[in-house]
Amino acid sequence: MAPSLPIPFQWLGLFATVTVFTVMLALGLDLGREQLAALRSRLGVLLSVMLAVVVVVPVLAVLGLLAFDVRGPVAVGIVLMTISPGAPVALRRALDAGGDRGFAPALHLVIVALAVLTVPAAVAILDRLFAQDLAVSPRHIGRQVFFAQVLPLALGAALRALRPALAARLVTPLAHVGNALLLAVAVAVLVNLPAIIAAVGWTPVLAGGAITAAALALGSAFAGRDAAVRPAAAVAAAMRNPGLAIVIATVNRAPPEVTAAVLGYALGLTAALTAYLVWRRRASARAMRPGQGT
Repeated sequence: MAPSLPIPFQWLGLFATVTVFTVMLALGLDLGREQLAALRSRLGVLLSVMLAVVVVVPVLAVLGLLAFDVRGPVAVGIVLMTISPGAPVALRRALDAGGDRGFAPALHLVIVALAVLTVPAAVAILDRLFAQDLAVSPRHIGRQVFFAQVLPLALGAALRALRPALAARLVTPLAHVGNALLLAVAVAVLVNLPAIIAAVGWTPVLAGGAITAAALALGSAFAGRDAAVRPAAAVAAAMRNPGLAIVIATVNRAPPEVTAAVLGYALGLTAALTAYLVWRRRASARAMRPGQGT
């Protein structure tokens, strides 16, 4: 039975779209040539982290679902999240975690661009594993990625290139607006939490938290000895894109429980990632204290 949400999903989705566009536009105001230089100088690390993002984390999720015998719409929703990388707020979270300001945007853009190919391929594999008759075209993924992320990033970067002084004045207030909108979206999702739990139980939330914690460790490990990029790699591996997952579910007319499972996973992801960011900030603060830093 479809969950009855206090805040209808259509309204939540519309508000989230405005929020994501604002966040990505603010991030675009900080983009410049240094991202291309970072991409060239760390190509090996980039390929290693991409392997973790696209292959290792989804495989880990599938193995976990099989081990705990999780099936049906809940399993589909969880796997849809793990094969949908490049969440719009991932770049902001990577920077919040102390990620390299050159490499983090470059990594995010590569993940977003390749999602047009990697997500349909992963959906085909998912269809074989779970026999759900799922399919999605690169066009569907590309449209979502373009309007949600590429377009606002490009507009911000273009404004920085053409009017750097104006971009510098806008970046901070626009970032504050984006953060406030993100908080409002989080509150709206929490309002819907009881209905989500009633529809699919706690399994998606717990899975989202556990897989995110494992993905944070995997992303950091796959960055190797390059300590400067470990936070960005960890966040890139952990962050998943609910928008893409819901696009796949919508295109395939999946039951409402699949979307509810996607939202439940997103809640677990948010909890685990918030704990990681708090830990990173405290670790950075300790490192900056006299006698404890380098």
